[in-house]
Amino acid sequence: MTIRISPFTIVLIGFHLLFLITKIFIGDFFLMDSYEYYELAKNILTDFEFYSSDLNEPIDYRHYTKRPPLYSVFIIASSLFLKTKTGILLCQNIISICSILLIKKVFEENNFKTNNALYFFFIITSVNQFIYSNLIMSEIFFQFVIVLLIYRLHRCLEHPSWKNILWYQVVIILLFLTKPVFYLFIIPNFLITYLLYRKNKIRFSTISAILPILVFILYSSWNFKRTGSAEFSSIQNINLLEWNLKYFHENKFGAEKAKIISNQIRQEALAIDNYKKQQDFIKKRVISYLKDDIIGYSIFHAKGCVRIFIDPGRFDLFNFFKMHSENPEVGLLHHINNKGVHGAITFLKNQPVPLLFILGLILIFNLLKGIGFIWFWIKNYRKTNFVLATILFIILYIVSLTGPLGASRFFVPILPSYLIISALGFSDLTTSLKTHYIEKRRKKLLN
Repeated sequence: MTIRISPFTIVLIGFHLLFLITKIFIGDFFLMDSYEYYELAKNILTDFEFYSSDLNEPIDYRHYTKRPPLYSVFIIASSLFLKTKTGILLCQNIISICSILLIKKVFEENNFKTNNALYFFFIITSVNQFIYSNLIMSEIFFQFVIVLLIYRLHRCLEHPSWKNILWYQVVIILLFLTKPVFYLFIIPNFLITYLLYRKNKIRFSTISAILPILVFILYSSWNFKRTGSAEFSSIQNINLLEWNLKYFHENKFGAEKAKIISNQIRQEALAIDNYKKQQDFIKKRVISYLKDDIIGYSIFHAKGCVRIFIDPGRFDLFNFFKMHSENPEVGLLHHINNKGVHGAITFLKNQPVPLLFILGLILIFNLLKGIGFIWFWIKNYRKTNFVLATILFIILYIVSLTGPLGASRFFVPILPSYLIISALGFSDLTTSLKTHYIEKRRKKLLN
């Protein structure tokens, strides 16, 4: 990829540098999950042990599979074998810039003229792009690999060859070795690869979709040897119990009863003296609870999917700028789940006025982006090409699997794709409104 040094690129680099310097000055590059990624990196480097917690503490089998290894390998490489944490942030800022420019290149090569000013405005008002570039978290690395997947798919169509198809399949492997959320993508990938074959007519290219499945099977088999369970990642059950079920029950019954139910499942699971049976028990019980009110849960899940598009990111701002808070982890979502809109309003009243002003602005900008995103598909659904359709599928795939966790952090991996579509749509909408207004005024003058 050749990066053309344009005013857009220069100012984009400037903003990344500003946040990088600010974070270095503030210090503390870790969130709660960061320690597990870093601990995994340390264990790989010192003992070649793929375990995301302290090896000197009693072994918890969940930590063998909780965090896939690729981001921790990135930590090792970018920190010069854990000698400098600043190196990690520097590399993340570089790949953040590359993601933004690369997705722009893909759209321009698909005959979409980008409004650079609007695209840039949407980027700088999506503060999480800069926040997570400067925290030791996998979001920006995962984002880069998603953009790389879109680019490789674009290359498969522009220059059909077995080499490009294999690169595309390799990137899918990199994705699920970064975040477990992407391992299910190996199923729709069969259809994507088949449709790709229909377009490029490369013989036997559909067979390439087996490659990610083989790696998935090998990785799961390795997990089985280490833990006795062939699960891809323990994070799935952790999320089911600690987030999906707990948040749903908080919304339905209140915090106390939700905590009692989750603790009961946890204690009953711990009484089972077999890791695989523990995990199977947790999954079975959680799914049983969710099935008991499948309509209620489906509505709750859908609300989370909508919320991810507009969440202004209070938690992220608090952590990045190290603002004082009694408990930054207990935010708006917690109060909405417990006391509904009234609880949310009460919570917001206790927040600093400058913070509320900033969050209000971000919320307005997020709504505008959402309008642009929807308008783009209204205007272009008839001429949607294969790359665009796949981008939309990836966005909806991430959003739908995130569900009740619908916070701005989990939207970061798909931000560049979402923002350029929003900018294209919003630009077209404002042009259409302006043309309509001029035409209406002209007719009025003629009459």
